[in-house]
Amino acid sequence: MFNYIPSWIISFIFIIIFGVIFYQVYLRIINAYSYGKNDITIIDKIGSVLPYGLPLLEGLQNFGQQILPDYPFSLMSLYKQTLMPLVIFYVTHPALAFIVFFVLYYLFVRTKSPIPNRPFIRFNVLQSILLFLINSLLGATFRALPIEFRVSIYGLMLCNTLFWFVLSTIVYSIFKCAQGRYSKIPVISQAVRIQIDS
Repeated sequence: MFNYIPSWIISFIFIIIFGVIFYQVYLRIINAYSYGKNDITIIDKIGSVLPYGLPLLEGLQNFGQQILPDYPFSLMSLYKQTLMPLVIFYVTHPALAFIVFFVLYYLFVRTKSPIPNRPFIRFNVLQSILLFLINSLLGATFRALPIEFRVSIYGLMLCNTLFWFVLSTIVYSIFKCAQGRYSKIPVISQAVRIQIDS
């Protein structure tokens, strides 16, 4: 019976169920503690870290798969054991990225969001969405370049630079989330602040 259901529908149902559960748990914990609007709870930190998985998977799909095989074997084996299964799932379900994108936008970014206004989570979700869009644009631009350039030493250098840009901005943002502080990525964080303040 389930063999005839497309995988994107199953992914969509899974995301909705996960989102509803996360929303209910989040509301119960926020309501249980009488924190002020600007206090950063452990749930705020966790909720701020999770959306960065979307730009991370996008960056690994666009740039990591091309350059990681050239890195030392220990790094490649670590990648195969940890992130590669997620990247394969992400690549085989392309609609999943856009579903997660719109769910995050609906729940956290819209001004009439169903989730209580938590500035820390809203900032990080919006920043992760912006990083996802930048990664998608950079990946599409890189793939549009001629194949001769992409496999040349200059193409690999460009791919390597883009990969480390993606990885460093995401790791930095996650580190700041874990500390309960706002990250300050030039231009990107300023654009997020402008969007939140407007």
